[in-house]
Formats: sequence, C-alpha cells, structure tokens
Amino acid sequence: MYKCPTFEIAAPSSRRSQLVLIPARGAVPPAVLKLIPVQLRDHSAVKGDRGARLVLHSNTASTVIFGIGKQKDFSPQEAAEWGENAGHLLNKEHLSEIHVVFPEGMRDADVCANFLKGLSMANFTVDELKSKGETKRPELKKVCISADAPLDKAALQNIPHLAQGLAFARTMIELPPSHANPSQIVARFQQAVAKGLVEVEIWDEKKIDKEGMGLLKAVAAGSATPPRFLIARYGKDMAKTKPQLFLVGKGVTFDTGGINLKTTSWQDLLAMKRDMSGAAAVMGAMLAISQMRIQQPVTILAPLTVNAIDANATLPGDVITSYSGKTVEIMNTDAEGRLILGDALHYAVKNKADYIVDVATLTGACMMALGKHLSGMFTNSDSWGEQVQAAAEASGEPVWKMPMSPRYGEEIKSKVADFANMGKSREGGAQIGAKFLERFVEGVSWVHLDIAGTDCLGEPAASAASQPGAGRMVHTLVHLAAQMAEKHSGGSKAQSGKKKS
Repeated sequence: MYKCPTFEIAAPSSRRSQLVLIPARGAVPPAVLKLIPVQLRDHSAVKGDRGARLVLHSNTASTVIFGIGKQKDFSPQEAAEWGENAGHLLNKEHLSEIHVVFPEGMRDADVCANFLKGLSMANFTVDELKSKGETKRPELKKVCISADAPLDKAALQNIPHLAQGLAFARTMIELPPSHANPSQIVARFQQAVAKGLVEVEIWDEKKIDKEGMGLLKAVAAGSATPPRFLIARYGKDMAKTKPQLFLVGKGVTFDTGGINLKTTSWQDLLAMKRDMSGAAAVMGAMLAISQMRIQQPVTILAPLTVNAIDANATLPGDVITSYSGKTVEIMNTDAEGRLILGDALHYAVKNKADYIVDVATLTGACMMALGKHLSGMFTNSDSWGEQVQAAAEASGEPVWKMPMSPRYGEEIKSKVADFANMGKSREGGAQIGAKFLERFVEGVSWVHLDIAGTDCLGEPAASAASQPGAGRMVHTLVHLAAQMAEKHSGGSKAQSGKKKS
C-alpha cells in the first residue's frame, strides 16, 4: 500500500516547516517576510517567478518559498504538476512535515486540491523489483493547511484515497510486462480492492471464447500469455435508483504491433508496456471511488491482453466476429486497442449502461494533433461530454473536444465485413478510431478519452519524478462519479443516458 502523507487542518506553528506559495507580483505574508534575509528579498522565488524556489533552514524549522507565476494562469493542471514537483523538493530537503501557505487571494478549491494531490504523490516510486538493502529514501509524512484555505476536512480526507488509486495505476503502468501481464494485473487488483465493497468477476480465455468476445480473442491469439476480462462492480444496491456508470479501459499489457510489427525505435518500444494505461486508470479510479464511499454505482471493465506474434496470430485481412455479432475486417493488427474496447463496450451496453466513458492510449494521431498537454475527447452526446469535460478540467487533466463527423465513419467501410478496424490512410486517425468505437455503443451516452499523448507526466512533474507514468484520468473518473452522485442525490434515475445532443 502506498505511503501517502496524511493531511489535516491545523494552525501554523513556528516549529513546523512551511511551504509558501508566492504568485507573481504577490505579497509575501509579513510573518514569512521577516524570515527572509534582506539580501534575498529580491530573489526570483520571493518575486513569485514560476518554478523559482528558495529554501531557508533554521534550528527549529525550514521555510520553502515557491514561486507559482501569474495566479490567473495557475490552473488545476498547473497546480497538480507543480505540487508534485514541490513534493520532490521537500523530500530532497528531508522535510517530513510541512504547512502549506496558499496565497491570500487563492480561493479556487480545485486549484488547492490539485496542488495537494501533487504533494501526495511525492513519495511514489516503483522500486519493488530492486534488490534490498538500499538506503531508505526521505518521505513526506504530514501536510497541514490553515482553516481559512478553501478546502474542508472531507476534501482533505479524500486526497489519500485518490493518491492510493493513482499509486495503483502508476504501479501497473510502470511494472515491466514480465510482472504485469493480464493475470498478474487482475490478481493485484483483487488484492488491493476492499472486500465487501467491490464485486470482482474475471473471465479467463475459456470464458472469453465461450461468450463470443471474438475481437479480444483475436488480439490475444498470437500471445502465449492468455487474456483476461476484468469486471468490477461497486454500489449495486444503488443501481435501482441511480444511473449506471460504466468505465472502460484499454489493457494491452505489451504491444508488439502483431503481424504489422512496430518499426519504431527501441526506446519507443520500451514504452509499449504502458499501452494498458487506460485499464490502469479505471482500476485506480475504482479503488478510490470505493474507498471514498461515493454514492454512485460504478462498473469498470478492463479487457487485458498481450498483442504478440506467433503462428496463431491474427492476420491482416482476417474477418472477426465481435461480441456484438458485428464483423470486423482486420486491416492492421497494430490497431488492436479499438478491437478489445469494442467487445468491452458491447458488454456495457448489454448490461444496461446509462453512461459510458472509455480511456485508452489509442492513437498516435491524437498525440500529433494535441501534443502532450491535452487529451482528446470524442462523444456522441454533447451534454454527457460537457459533464466529463468539466470533471477533467477540475481534476487538472484537461481534454479537448474533437470532431465526430459521419464522414470519418465512412473511412472504415469494408467490402467483406460490416466495417474495418482501420481507415484508408493515416489522416484523421484519432477520429477514425473513435468512430470505430462508436459502432459498439448503440446510442448510449458515451465519451472516449484518447490519452496516447498524455499518459506520462507533464513538466514540471516529469523532471522531478522517478518514473513517467501519470495514472492519467484516475482523478477525472473519480471526480465524475462524485459529480454524478451529487446530481442524483435524490435517488432519481430520470435521465435515461440515451444519446442526447
């Protein structure tokens, strides 16, 4: 279990070290200013320059001055990244307890919460496979904030739960494929999840075949490692009065490209262990949602497989029958994520989902379009898309709505099957992938989040962290479930979840 610092509301103490956030042209609190030597009062951190830091040690406590730049630009995303960067600085300085002093005018609860979320991940690293006997690393153990900060006790208590979900997701992402194959991942999830709160069901390769999940079976055909389909349900007792939320995550635990073998550099190939970041996100979200006791029924689905090559591997040109009964022509075996998601999405529809969100490192095209700072969002429902987008913004994981014109759907026409898994060219690849997935949601309100460019930490967190995996969308999915719980707190299931515009 991840050793997250504890969080509490407490009055400042002269014997406790403090982390003081200073915005550009912002006033330094008088009590803090007294601690800064005159010759250092022109320091860039004291002026609030973005990312500048000044550490002052004394016999009783330390003061860390941390510049955050223009306060209007200090968004939840910036706060999360700089919070994690600051957390690593605190560990480097061996400061195990810290009192965070937010700027006087900072009243945005999402910004403050995301900064503390970043701090909560300061101790994270995946080192379980290293030999024992290494020097113990410094750890941040306690974080305090003043009562006048825009966060209440309940919000603070939820941060460690969120951190546990993020830590689980990041661990799964960073473990090598030899230690995080489909069976190993579901075993770790079963061990981590709270018994009695979450019902877990695992389909093995025989069950997958028997049920007719042809697309998942086809992707797994070339691997000696059998696939798994993870189903986890939380809040079944609420299902009669609240809408059903299904979270679906792509779980390719290593992607060789199959017969369409990847020709990328060896460095890029090493990153293919992270092609299960979507599955890690929904599993991490479920851990946090259940620990927080959010009053919203949630089901997560994670199709897990290795995309490998042997004599049994699916071939380009093969036609596969999906779980939905629709047939798919395999134009490219490296467009495998959409295949396993297609079967999982149909499971969600078949089991009466009202709302669906899928998360996937789906296309390099999305990364080319949006870079590494925004995830792509595709939806068949404007109102549902707006809810997911709001949750993502508040969680410091912003998304950009991408077009879903029917013309992109025309790109996957096939002469021998209902449709193909690839377009005729590389243009519009992210949209074409989304239109493929849309064929399986049958009009249920659905959002697809393409995190191919954002699955790793962004700067400045990345330069301070020991591993790049971000656990992207864990926070968004948790926030979304909490949002829905609040919206439907009266027990109403009036909204059908069918496609709306």
